[in-house]
Amino acid sequence: MKHSRFIALLLTLLMLSTMVTIGAAAEGEVKLTYYSTSAEVNAMFETMFAKYHELNPNVTVELIPTGVGMGQQEQLQSLFASGNAPTFMNIDPANILDYEEKLLVFDENTDWFQYMNPGAIEAGRMNGKVYGLPFSTQGYGLCYNKRVVESVIPGFDPATINTQDALRTFFETLDAAGVVPTLIHGANWSVGCHYLGLAYAVHGKDAESGEAFIESLIDGTTDIATDPLFQGYMDTYDLLVKYNLRKDDPLVGDYNADNAAFGAGECATFFMGDWMWTVLGTLENKDTEYGYIPVPWSNDPTAYGNTEVVVSMPKVMCIDASQSTPEQQAAALELLKWMLTSAEGQEYFIQAGFSMPYNNVRKDAVYNSMTQAIAGYSAVGKTINIGCFTYLTGDAWAKTGDMMLKYTVGAIDRAQLAQEINDFWKTQTKH
Repeated sequence: MKHSRFIALLLTLLMLSTMVTIGAAAEGEVKLTYYSTSAEVNAMFETMFAKYHELNPNVTVELIPTGVGMGQQEQLQSLFASGNAPTFMNIDPANILDYEEKLLVFDENTDWFQYMNPGAIEAGRMNGKVYGLPFSTQGYGLCYNKRVVESVIPGFDPATINTQDALRTFFETLDAAGVVPTLIHGANWSVGCHYLGLAYAVHGKDAESGEAFIESLIDGTTDIATDPLFQGYMDTYDLLVKYNLRKDDPLVGDYNADNAAFGAGECATFFMGDWMWTVLGTLENKDTEYGYIPVPWSNDPTAYGNTEVVVSMPKVMCIDASQSTPEQQAAALELLKWMLTSAEGQEYFIQAGFSMPYNNVRKDAVYNSMTQAIAGYSAVGKTINIGCFTYLTGDAWAKTGDMMLKYTVGAIDRAQLAQEINDFWKTQTKH
């Protein structure tokens, strides 16, 4: 009897020991979710997270993908509201203001932050605190296909397009040769944020100038219709509309189709950023040599904006602190360290064509021609500060972008467009 009792006690102890072991293993496993607004590189993140799991079997990352420009802000709001906030995410710096009280504040003394280039940390700073870490430096303007352009204008020098009249002549020359001059991506984020954003940002070389202009629209002290920059950029926009590859159906806004058309040489230029290489670079039968032309707004070649392109750090990595556990937050921070500063993590971004604002990126990294062209403008300081993006949230670009699209198809005229833009900003509040 005593013997059987001993065996029973031994079995009980073994079961308890097994349960404790299993419990300890479970506690060591961490599941993270990542919300990506960089929809064009969803596959890159999936591959990256699979590799990290291979190296760290206790950490599993589920990607929450989005479509390009497809209700990303609304989806993120819904996730937070439903108690399913992503553990970490990449968002536009402006969106930090929407989630400021829900995000982890990064400690600026974190040892691996030393690898960020000077000033890079400012991309994710709001109200004196750092909530986001940048992973790329990107730019935009009028990208041009070198093969297509030089088939009409041998030895073409983009520096010659430094006025509105020069751009008009350039387009007319291409058109006369039977080459479609340009392409506008018919999506509200492209025309409402990236294009209309120029009319705000070029008011000065610092972010505060563009923000101050928007704030004057908010308090009603400025009528955008009287602003020379707005009128100038809209004159240039009319030129783009006239020579648009999609002029017969300008509202399609199919990102993949537009990239494929441009990459195949169906048009000479495309108002888009160097981030498009993440899609275009994967296509077969594409051209590979591209450059960038600024978008001139006047006929003064010395005017700011006429010889510059936009360069920014458009996305930042943030960690949720409102619904994630301390263990998840710590794991997400460790994963960001690997993604952003390890040679293995950085390689994914390099291969996708991203120029990273970190000083320990391998020196022999070879970037695509679009990224190199933007870097060329940065090297000589010919850049537009688009810091006013802090005001160009999803709501702002969606609504003013829809207004721009109505203008594109002639549903409203320029005076009506200006009035609608004025009316929109008057409903907003200053930061």
